[in-house]
Amino acid sequence: MKSLKTVLIYICLFIILCISGCVKKTEQIYGLTIDDSWYESVTIEEVVLSLEKLRVKPTVRVVMSADTKPREYADLFERLHKVAYIMAEPVDSYEMNLYKDVESYKKRFEESKKYLGDYVDIWEIGNEVNGLDWIREDSEFIVEKIKAAYEAVDGDKAKVAITFYYENPEYNKDMFEWIRMYVPKDLMENTDYSLISYYEDDNEGYEPDWKEVFAEFEKLFPNAKIGIGECGNTASTADYESKISKINKYYKMPKYTDNYIGGYFWWNYVKDCVGEEKEEVYKAVYNNFR
Repeated sequence: MKSLKTVLIYICLFIILCISGCVKKTEQIYGLTIDDSWYESVTIEEVVLSLEKLRVKPTVRVVMSADTKPREYADLFERLHKVAYIMAEPVDSYEMNLYKDVESYKKRFEESKKYLGDYVDIWEIGNEVNGLDWIREDSEFIVEKIKAAYEAVDGDKAKVAITFYYENPEYNKDMFEWIRMYVPKDLMENTDYSLISYYEDDNEGYEPDWKEVFAEFEKLFPNAKIGIGECGNTASTADYESKISKINKYYKMPKYTDNYIGGYFWWNYVKDCVGEEKEEVYKAVYNNFR
């Protein structure tokens, strides 16, 4: 009788495992962005604990500053990676023009891979790459840099991401036109994650038709997972209430297309969400990570 019970238990476990294997696993990404601006006011322990408490393992974009060598980030990356997936951003769009040639840009990614590769799940090889107003470089030159960065991390276990910048159509800076004109087909086909950065505060409150935007975006990157690469509440008048409202708005976005995976990567997570006085904003993040 005892052996029969044992057999029945194993059968039940087998059935459960089979059912579990058939359940579709979500590819939803719950992203957050951190940079270097918090070092003097918040400890790494506080940041790690805040991430660890979230109900879903987050993906953290780490914005690396040009004046900090990749090896100096090793401790931070190691500690973050214990509680989060990491999307490394070795070069932010606002510092891209500090790398005066393709080789120096590529070297930045090679060094990042050397010292941080063990902790990186996604390499962001280009950030807001069509943001010509602040990058202030020729589009062809920007794309050459992106291609070089792709070569630098190619073969690594980590995925590759590119983030583009979407603007109010009234500004006559068409993101789609830029992509079609400058991004080579092989890069479109081989990018793992293609993301869109968007800030309502920088676009006079304009709200895009995201279903339409992502439908067109997916056609350009048929093999990539797509989503929001940056969002936030950057206005000088922003307060806790407005930040909570925007967090709820973006992280509750529906699955617009087959390849849509969310993302969002709230800017800037530590500044807005970590600390006792920011508990209500953190709670909004916590409630949306489910």
